[in-house]
Formats: sequence, C-alpha cells, structure tokens
Amino acid sequence: VTQGTKVMRLCDLPSKESLNFTERKLKEKKQTKSPHRRKTHKAKHLHIQIKKRRKEIKNMSEVNENSNETFNKDDWKKQRQESRAKAYEMLEEGTKSLTDTDKFKSYLDVQSRFDRYSVSNALLVAYQNPEATRLCDSKTWQKNRVFINKGETGIIILEPGKEYTRDDGKTVTPYNAKKVFDISQTNARQNRTKTPDARVVVKAMITTSPVPVKISNELPEGINAHYQPEAKMIFIRQGLEGADIIRALSKEIAFARLDNGGFNRENLEFKAQAISYIATSRAGFEPEPITELSDKFSSLDSKEKRAELSQARDHANTIANTVRKALEPKNKEHGDR
Repeated sequence: VTQGTKVMRLCDLPSKESLNFTERKLKEKKQTKSPHRRKTHKAKHLHIQIKKRRKEIKNMSEVNENSNETFNKDDWKKQRQESRAKAYEMLEEGTKSLTDTDKFKSYLDVQSRFDRYSVSNALLVAYQNPEATRLCDSKTWQKNRVFINKGETGIIILEPGKEYTRDDGKTVTPYNAKKVFDISQTNARQNRTKTPDARVVVKAMITTSPVPVKISNELPEGINAHYQPEAKMIFIRQGLEGADIIRALSKEIAFARLDNGGFNRENLEFKAQAISYIATSRAGFEPEPITELSDKFSSLDSKEKRAELSQARDHANTIANTVRKALEPKNKEHGDR
C-alpha cells in the first residue's frame, strides 16, 4: 500500500481488534478525566471571581471610598479630623439620647454583645447600628476571606492612638476614628448561639458574689432574691426556674458589689439593674426588662453618664467573664461531640 512517499506493508496496519481496544481505552480515559476537568473548571472560575473581588476591595480607599483621585496627605489629614469630629458628635448625641428607655436598652444590648468595647464605642455602635453582633475592620474581614457587601458605609468607632507627652508634662492618648463593619454587612454566615446550662451559669455567678448566697423560703411574695446588707448575705427563693434564678441573682450580686458602706437600695437600683441586664444577656438569657430610667441618672451630664455606665460595665464584665470561663469546658464538650 502506497501512502504518499511512504510505503506500508499490510502486516504493519493495525487490526480491527486493536483499533477497537484503542478506541475503548481512549473513551475510558476521557470519562475518567472529565469529572476532574469539570472540577478544575469550577475551581478556576471561583478563583477568578475571588481574585476579581479582592481587586475591587484593594482599590477601595478607606479614606475616600468613592474617590479615584491620587492620594493627598493634606486631604487625608483633613478627612481624619472630620471623621473624628463626627464620631465625637455622634457620641454626644448618643449619650443624650439615653433619657429614652428604648435607646438605653439598645445601648445595654450592644454593651452585652461587645464586652471589650468601651462605653463610648458601645454608644457609637448603638447610635449607628444597634443590631450589630460582630464587628471587624475591612482588613480583618479580608484576612478571613470575607467580603464586604457593596454600598456598605460601615460604623465609626474611636481607636486609641500613640501616647505623647504635652509641653506641660501631661501624658495624653489621642483617639482616631476607625471604620468597622458588622457581619450583616458582609457575605459571611452568622452563627446561631445555643442556650447554655443554667446550673453552670448560676454556680459561676455565685463565685462572683462578695457575700454568701443562701436558699430561703421566707422571702416576701414576688421577690425571688434579696441582698441584706446587715447580714451581708443574699437570700434566694427555693424552687425557681434557671432563668429566673439568673435574673434575680445577678441583680442582688450587683447590689452586694456596689455596697461600699451606707447602703441605699433606692440609689443603687438603676445601676444594679444595668449590671444585671448586661450580665444576664451575656450569659445567654433574657434579662429583666427596664421600664423606666432613674431621675438621678437622667439629670447627669454626658461625661457623668458615661462614667456611671463604665462602672456598671466593669462589674458586669467581672460576672460575665467568670460565667464564660465556667461554660468553656461545656462548650468544648459539645464541640467534641
């Protein structure tokens, strides 16, 4: 058989069985590769999308998100000053709004979710986004492969800068405005929280009490727990449900912690209620509702109000952090299962 200039013998030609075998092998090879190729194609497409989104985020300027102009140091300084001024303005307005019961409740809810936030930053978050549950700046979200949704403006808080010494010798810590974003403003999923074991919470709360806690059947009707300053003892009603014990106990522990001599229950009622609200919420239970505000608290100026709230926050953190540590072994046990 002559093919062009090449001469092939009949014995050199592949047999029919050989051709069928080769064809079968090619088909099998193609079938085994196709799923991998499809996966590779999907992975490449996803990689391209992620790379594209990362490029978009990188091009966003935190100083001026809607501007494509070249960086100008003077404009940047001016914008920082304006952001800081805006933050302090919102802080003042947020503090003044605490005369409203709903606004005060919003602050307590935010403070209970963000134990590391100062009173000022909790007030700023409550003023801008009271439903916030998890906050990070754009770089932190990016490191965790989480993207901020388009059009989100973020939440302004205050971040301490580098300390410096003034001419009069006083050390000063400046504060700068910082923009953070809630998880609801991203593509991340929000985790659901489980109600913890009330028995563990009660036991942990008792360890934070500066006075002993004793079960009693002689408390007046409608009172589930009571701190007696003369006896330096907290009495709690027998037979209560776990959530009721936590609400009542946290408030009476707050009274005991606030007792610095010359105890006056009426004067400390509002602060004790705020401590109980934060501690109970952070423990994962519904707190006792706040129906009215103290006239004494409402009459304070903004700086005095934040000072009062800061003291309440510190006491609540002591109780809540002890509860959190007590729950950690339980949470780990559930996680291992």
